[in-house]
Amino acid sequence: MSELLFHFSWWILAAAVGGIAAFIVGNRRLDKKLQKIGIAVVVVAVVLGLLRFFFPTAREQMETRTRALVRAVDHKDWNALNSLLDANTAVCNRTRVLVAGRNNIVQMTRDNCEHFRVQSVMVLGIESQRADTTITVSVEVYSEQDPTLARAETSSWQLDYQQSGDNWVLEKITLLRIGAEGGDLQNFNPSAY
Repeated sequence: MSELLFHFSWWILAAAVGGIAAFIVGNRRLDKKLQKIGIAVVVVAVVLGLLRFFFPTAREQMETRTRALVRAVDHKDWNALNSLLDANTAVCNRTRVLVAGRNNIVQMTRDNCEHFRVQSVMVLGIESQRADTTITVSVEVYSEQDPTLARAETSSWQLDYQQSGDNWVLEKITLLRIGAEGGDLQNFNPSAY
């Protein structure tokens, strides 16, 4: 229930706008009851907005964690990347595991960023879905590498988080697409994108 209440911020904004409109209409008509309804709707929208901000849903937390992973690669902050991965996280494509383990992923990412001279990485789009104890975050990433060739690529990734008690564990990072190619390239170096 909290996912439905707090994940969609657009309806909170719509309620606030509706409350303000009701207050303005009530003010013009000198209708105290309509003014009070408008104020009440705005107050409820503000309270729900603050709750959403201070108590994000698990989906929002995993979206934030995914953005932090991309930001760590962009800033080449290997300590932050290490802290965001779990001990048994695996990077894979649709058919096989490419690398497993936190330290191996960080080392591979570092090596490939240097080899391909990755300049920047940023999130273009992100969405998430929750099914029981699993949250799947799909992210579209834009990266620029090798400044002499001005090479830029977009890629699609899927991150699977599994609930473990009160915590969420990043189990798997799956490459779905890179550029126009599928993610099942045989000699693919995932952190270059």
